[in-house]
Amino acid sequence: MTAIVNRAATGGPEVVHGEYLYLKPPRAMRALALALLSCVVTLSWAAAEEWPTKPIRIIVPAPPGAITDGVARLIGEQLRDHLGQPVIIDNKPGGSAVIAERAMIGAPADGYTLMVAPSSVWTDFPFSVKTPFDPHKTFTYVADMASMVHVLVASNSYAPNKPQEILEHARRNRNTVSVANMSTGTRSNLLGDLLSEKSGRNILVVPYKGSAPVLVDLMGGQVQLTFDVISNVAPLVKAGKIKGLGIVSATRSPHLPDVPSFAELGMADLVMPDASVGVFILSSTPPAMGERIRREMEKVMRAPRFRERMAAQGYDQPRESTFAQLQKQMADTVEQNRQILLKLKMPTTPQ
Repeated sequence: MTAIVNRAATGGPEVVHGEYLYLKPPRAMRALALALLSCVVTLSWAAAEEWPTKPIRIIVPAPPGAITDGVARLIGEQLRDHLGQPVIIDNKPGGSAVIAERAMIGAPADGYTLMVAPSSVWTDFPFSVKTPFDPHKTFTYVADMASMVHVLVASNSYAPNKPQEILEHARRNRNTVSVANMSTGTRSNLLGDLLSEKSGRNILVVPYKGSAPVLVDLMGGQVQLTFDVISNVAPLVKAGKIKGLGIVSATRSPHLPDVPSFAELGMADLVMPDASVGVFILSSTPPAMGERIRREMEKVMRAPRFRERMAAQGYDQPRESTFAQLQKQMADTVEQNRQILLKLKMPTTPQ
């Protein structure tokens, strides 16, 4: 039976489909809806252009003094000077960044809470850290601020001086060579597993909690090898306290120009995209606000004082990219990591 509708009451034409009668919204109602949508968009852009009108909070998944904290504080100083609002650094270390991520999720998606973190919390950690949320859907990486190139370093007491010599030595001396990593799920961890796999699993992979204890044991000879970021190890290499053996990149680093890249050593499977520290926002943040934040981060990154201080601390400047290019770069790194884990016969989802 066809439904009966009081046309006068609805004020709009009806359209019949089979036995059911659907009502088209009256022209006036459609016009009102479009007007309201236009107002929402306009208000969103207006709010973005006025941002910020109150203090900005930057959540950092690392303790004071750590690499990520140092980058966050430099960003905060620049934002304060450019925008005229206080910037609060909120350190929330631990839990493989999950503590910081939870704090981020609990904040409004209004552009006043940012997270400065390694890109690995999006590209690497999701493979090893189990969370009740999907980082890929929850957070959006809007800006690279500092590039972190990894390097293979060795204890001075360890005889081999080239990566190929390490592999040969490890095969002849099974389970006597160890490669430490900064913690499970990090780029350092993944690279150590790759090196072990190339040795026929004759190199022991030893997890630590942070870079500092690894480097202490490396200098003391308790472990022979580790992969760490150049900003951490360059001063020790230059001081002759440890040896730099290979840059995890297609080219050499200006911070350690005498250390060859794995590409030129013919070990392309140990060449990976640079890790980085950058800015995350909640994916539910209005697009206009996200674009406004990204524009400000580009200003920070181009500021001469920011560049000078980053270089002084051993960071490389990231390549500038559009938002679309940055998202593709992140997605490509995720896929590369997935393929590496498959090669290593390791799970691609947290257990």
